Amino acid sequence: ALLLAFARRQAPVRSIRGAVALANLGYALPGSVLAVSIMLAFSYLDRELVIPLSSWLGGAGKPILLGSIGALLLAYLIRFMAVAFGPLESSLARIRPSLPQASRSLGVGGPRLFFGVYLPLLLPGTLSAALLVFVDVLKEMPATLLMRPFGWDTLAVRIFEMTSEGEWARAALPALSLVLVGLLPVILLIRRSAKRVG
Repeated sequence: ALLLAFARRQAPVRSIRGAVALANLGYALPGSVLAVSIMLAFSYLDRELVIPLSSWLGGAGKPILLGSIGALLLAYLIRFMAVAFGPLESSLARIRPSLPQASRSLGVGGPRLFFGVYLPLLLPGTLSAALLVFVDVLKEMPATLLMRPFGWDTLAVRIFEMTSEGEWARAALPALSLVLVGLLPVILLIRRSAKRVG
């Protein structure tokens, strides 16, 4: 998201604006639709590429991509790119163009300009984006339920499994944990925005 926001700021041409709009489209998709799409794509890649290649190299010939952590992380990346993009774009918009121009006139450019000027100024927006994505990933259930590796559960999946079996008492502690862990970043964000206003 940071790379997309930075690219859009540096070169606001139609192709980059289109790429940013396409990357942010994942948040509009339901998690289950996104998960099924990735599962179909990874199943095809496993069947047509990974299994034949593994068998040819003398391996077990088992699917690797489907049901992996990588597939789940890709689903999270596509789904929550827009969540991170918003705070980063607004933080980047607050940086006056005169700051990087002054840095360039002093001979600071390229990666040194990014790490020395932009990144320190973007740190609050980056932390806000990370907290928002953390909270959203924490409570995401449809994509996690469909794509998680075997025997790997999150709090949201545990709560769903227990409540679907009617085990309300056992679901109470994971549900309370989910609320508390999700509430802490929100309190931090509210305090940070109150400090900025005050």
